[in-house]
Order: sequence, then C-alpha cells, then structure tokens
Amino acid sequence: MYLNDPKKAGKAPAYHSSIEEHFHNKFPVFINRWEEGFELREHDHAYLEIVYVISGEGYHYVADKVNKTSKGSLYVIPIGTSHIFRPNGTSNRLQVYNLCIRPDWIGELSVWLSQYCRDTDVFHILDGKPGSYLLLQDTPLELAPWFEQMHREFTEELWGFETTILAGLLQLLTRISRKLKMLDSTGNQTTGSTRQSELASILDHMNRHIAEPLKVEHLAEQAGISQRHFIRLFQQQTGMGFSEYMQHKRVELACQLLTGTSQSVADIAKQVGYQDPAHFREVFRKVMGTTPSQHRQSN
Repeated sequence: MYLNDPKKAGKAPAYHSSIEEHFHNKFPVFINRWEEGFELREHDHAYLEIVYVISGEGYHYVADKVNKTSKGSLYVIPIGTSHIFRPNGTSNRLQVYNLCIRPDWIGELSVWLSQYCRDTDVFHILDGKPGSYLLLQDTPLELAPWFEQMHREFTEELWGFETTILAGLLQLLTRISRKLKMLDSTGNQTTGSTRQSELASILDHMNRHIAEPLKVEHLAEQAGISQRHFIRLFQQQTGMGFSEYMQHKRVELACQLLTGTSQSVADIAKQVGYQDPAHFREVFRKVMGTTPSQHRQSN
C-alpha cells in the first residue's frame, strides 16, 4: 500500500515541523487550506498529515520521488517522510487541504473503538513508516466535501465544531479505506502495483545517477522491455515524461546544493548534469518559478 523510498546519500536535512507548530491545545486535529508556491522548503512532520489537492496542477516531491499532481490527488504522509509541493509555473494556483493529526490521539482512539467496533482497520492507512507515503487518486472528487466541511468547522469554530470535526475525520478515514479496498479487489492499486515494482529498480538507478546522460533506450534495455513499453510504464508510475522527470530530479538536487553548500551556480549546474549554466538557469526557473540565485537567497 505504501510507496517506499530508496536511501539517498548526501541529502540536505529537511525542515522539521514540530507538534507545537500547529497544535496549540489538546485538540488532536488541525486543518487549513493552503496555496502552494515556491517559498516553502522541503519538510517533514512530527505528526501525521493527509494532503488533498483541491485545485491546480503541479509536482509533489516526496520520499526522494517526484510525482505529477492535480486536483483529487490524496496523500497520507507519515511522521518523518519529507516532502514539498510545487505549482506548475507561477500562474497556476495549486491549492491543497492539509489535515494534520496528533499521533498519540490515534492510538487512544483505536483502543476506545476496539471496544465497540468489529473492525478498526480504518487506521491502517496511518501506519506508514518514515520514508513512505500513500497515494490515492480521487478523480471524481468524492472526498472533497469532507475536507471542505471539516475546514469550515475548524475556521468558524461554531458551537460543537470539535465534535463535528472528529466525526468527520472518522468518516473520511473510512471512505479512504473503502476506496483502497475497492482498488485492491479490482487489481488497480495505485500504490503497490506490478507496474511500479517493474520500474522500481530503474527509478532507483536514475536517482543515483541523475546527473549523468541517461538514455531511454539504455534503461529500457536494462529493464528487458521495449522503449515504447518503458515510456508507457514510466508515464503511468511518475505521471510525467522521461525528460520532464529528469529535469525535476536534477533541479531537486540543485536546490539541495544551493541551500546546503557555497558552490557557485555554474559549478552546481555541472554537478547536476548541465554543462551550460544559462540552460540550467532556464530549466531551474521553469520548474521552480525563480532563479537559482534567488532560491539560495530566500532559503
């Protein structure tokens, strides 16, 4: 169910978001509606997070992978998994709901429910380990009303809003679990399919050699499949084309070097696979919406 990331050497540490950053009292849930931009840095959490994309398109850098994301994409981010969203260009508004849950409360609730419910398996979607994540595509936006209602209750704080939010969270977790079970029964899993395992070793190889001049034909041959089949599988797993994926992973590495070292932009360009600094700046601006120098200054 969960996607696991390969270990990656030399990665700059992510910002750690503590419990105190969002939870200012004993209430175990925090929810906001956020427009993703380019100002936030990669981060992980001391709490569980469910992210639901409500509008726009962009990219989700999570657990050393990059996925194309759009409205209806739902992610369950365990404690310790680092991630960051980026919009697709500066004019595209990528908006998400961030639903944060205190982990200690989940344990308490599970124990309480076990006394009255035959099946508390709805909480299994929150059992991911650090470095993993869960992805579910809700194309018809069937889950959107639950996030909208919980967000409205949280911001307006009308009488009884806490009860409404907690009840809504239980219903939301149940609906997510039902969707995943339906996917399991039809064999169309979004997070553990044969297609993904077929390309997993190739993606690991690409991530380790992202600065090298990798070619589709060589990788397809390594995987023992045709180029056409490789391109189709690659698109299905990553949500983007081969060249686009390479650009985003190289820019991701460049961001780490820009914020974690004092190397010049030209040296970093070469280190991530671009011999022409001007071309590197063009690609960087296309992906990040800002220049390498501006990104370094803002971080």
